[in-house]
Amino acid sequence: MNVISKNPPSISTKTLALYVEWQLKTKHIPKNLRYSIGSRIENLMANLIENITYAYHIDFHSRVKIILTAIAKNDTLKFMIYALHELKGLDENNYFLLSEKVEEIGKMLHGWKNQIEKQNHQNK
Repeated sequence: MNVISKNPPSISTKTLALYVEWQLKTKHIPKNLRYSIGSRIENLMANLIENITYAYHIDFHSRVKIILTAIAKNDTLKFMIYALHELKGLDENNYFLLSEKVEEIGKMLHGWKNQIEKQNHQNK
C-alpha cells in the first residue's frame, strides 16, 4: 500500500511536505544553531516519519500506542521549532510556515487516534 498517494492528502504526505520545507529552511539557520537544535529537529522529524510509517503497518490493536508516540514527537517538534525561533534561528515567516504544518499534522494524528479508539470501542 502506498500511503504517500492517498487522497485527500494523508498524514504521510503532510509530514513529507514539512520535511521538504524544513530542508529548504536549514541553509538559512546560523551554523551554531543548525548543528545543535537544528540537528535535534531533524532527528525528531525522522522519528515522526518512522512512527507514522510504523503505525500504518502495525496490527490494529497496537496502533494507538505508536500514534501516541508520534503525537509526543510532534509536540516536541513544535516546541523545538518555537525554541529555534526564539533563539533567532528562524525568522517569523518561516516559523509560522513550519509551525502551521506541524500543527496540522498534530490534528491529523489526534484524529487518527480518536478514529482507532472509536473503532476499538465499537468492536468490543
